[in-house]
Amino acid sequence: MKKNLWFSLVTIAVLSGVILAACSPAAPAAPAVAEEKPAAEAPAAEAPKKTEIALIIKATDSGFWQQAMEGGKAFAADHPDVNVTDYGPASEADVDEQLSILENVITSGPDVIVIASNAGEGAVAPLKEAGEKGIIVNAIDTAIPSDDITTFLATDNVLGGGLAAQAMVDELNKAGIPLEGKVAIVAAVAGVPAIIDRDGGFMDKMAELAPNIEVFEPVYVNNEIEKALAETEQIITREGDALIGIYADNNHTGDGVGRAIKQAGLQDSVIVVAYDDDQEELDFLAEGVIKTLIIQDPHNMAYAGMEYALKALAGEEVPSFVDTGVIVKKAE
Repeated sequence: MKKNLWFSLVTIAVLSGVILAACSPAAPAAPAVAEEKPAAEAPAAEAPKKTEIALIIKATDSGFWQQAMEGGKAFAADHPDVNVTDYGPASEADVDEQLSILENVITSGPDVIVIASNAGEGAVAPLKEAGEKGIIVNAIDTAIPSDDITTFLATDNVLGGGLAAQAMVDELNKAGIPLEGKVAIVAAVAGVPAIIDRDGGFMDKMAELAPNIEVFEPVYVNNEIEKALAETEQIITREGDALIGIYADNNHTGDGVGRAIKQAGLQDSVIVVAYDDDQEELDFLAEGVIKTLIIQDPHNMAYAGMEYALKALAGEEVPSFVDTGVIVKKAE
């Protein structure tokens, strides 16, 4: 009897514990540990946009225009926030190609165009489009009859032609050659304002300084050295001893004329004065084949052209014309 009572009590106690355990609230679960995520990286700052400048030259085959390209490179080196891109046809006679280049450049939408145009009035319509797009356009070396040009930077070519005439007369006097006879002009390209101005300046000043000298109308050679050489040979043959001087109005004509005069051995009897200063012209000057060079500054034309364009882009007032000057360099 006692044994049964003890068993009953144990059973009750066990059951009571199970019931209590079942009724007790569950222990709170351990909080989940949030997975740490790396901090988001800040977006990289965009590089500041560079000012885009297009430099369009007349010819890539010319030492003169290569100096202009060097001026553009120097400007870019001095202005890290600027990007300069060069364009140009192979020859100054490639007028249509330069116009196509100009149109493509305008379509690409640079901030600035600095152009030495060989197209004259042909460039007016494209430049009107450039103006409508807000592109600053500066012309160098050769004027363009367009209201969309902000600043024109060039040699005063009428003055330069006059200086060439003065040099011709000085050298004729120095050589003891009377101021009577014939002087020829071997010219680069017809219809180019810079060429017209420098030839006109030469002819007008020669008429003033030496009225008894007959100055021929310019013979154009499409800026080809070999053609300038051939034309000069024909002039020498045709005019004989009456020929006392030749004026070459740019570097390629100067090279061709110099070759012809040197080959004929006429450097002491035919005075040559030329524009520009490529290496062959400088060699002829050192040899006395060319007596005087009228030297422009294409490097500064390009550099200053970009400088004034950036000022205009910033809203500053800029001049409409800048004379980049010339140097008269004589044979020693």
